[in-house]
Amino acid sequence: MANPEQRTPRDEARKARNELYRQHILEAAEKVFAARGFEAAKVQEVSQLVGLSMGTIYAIFPGKADLLRGIVEERGRSILELAREVAARHAPPREVLNALIDTYIRFFVAHPDFLRMHLRAGSSWVLSPSPEADSRVRLWQEIHELQAGIFRRGVAAGVFVDEDPGYLAKLFSAMDQVVLADWVESGMTASEAQLVERLQRLVERTFCRR
Repeated sequence: MANPEQRTPRDEARKARNELYRQHILEAAEKVFAARGFEAAKVQEVSQLVGLSMGTIYAIFPGKADLLRGIVEERGRSILELAREVAARHAPPREVLNALIDTYIRFFVAHPDFLRMHLRAGSSWVLSPSPEADSRVRLWQEIHELQAGIFRRGVAAGVFVDEDPGYLAKLFSAMDQVVLADWVESGMTASEAQLVERLQRLVERTFCRR
């Protein structure tokens, strides 16, 4: 009797094709949402940009909200993996925080449409997403826990100001968002190194003990 889990070459080819379509659709949707905003954007615009029929898009993503969820989950997994790697380093807390700054800035400079999409939506990096956005809530919580862990170590070591680490993590996220939002608003002319230096100076003045 044939194994129901066994895939034929045709099944594998279809799976690979659909995954390729999925990636192209998400990239196009990210550009459309960044340019138009989620509410104003239409799936037809995504279809035109990616060069795939509406039927193909709806077969993979049943609605516009599914497109948004797919983008956030994919990019979110990437940034979470990067943040985990940095937070796990056995290094002084200030050094780890500086590495996290560099990681975040490099990620968003490399994915400006994802950044612009977030900013157009008016979503805060300090406040948790709405409860119905389960995957985004989990992502937000884990990133803030990683940041709070770095601040907790720094407070215990006497290098960061004596404040609640969770509060410091939120303040750090707010500063990160403001620096990047200002970069977008000013035409994205500053270099990656300039953005890193700017955020590091703000962090130094705000969180580090003299």
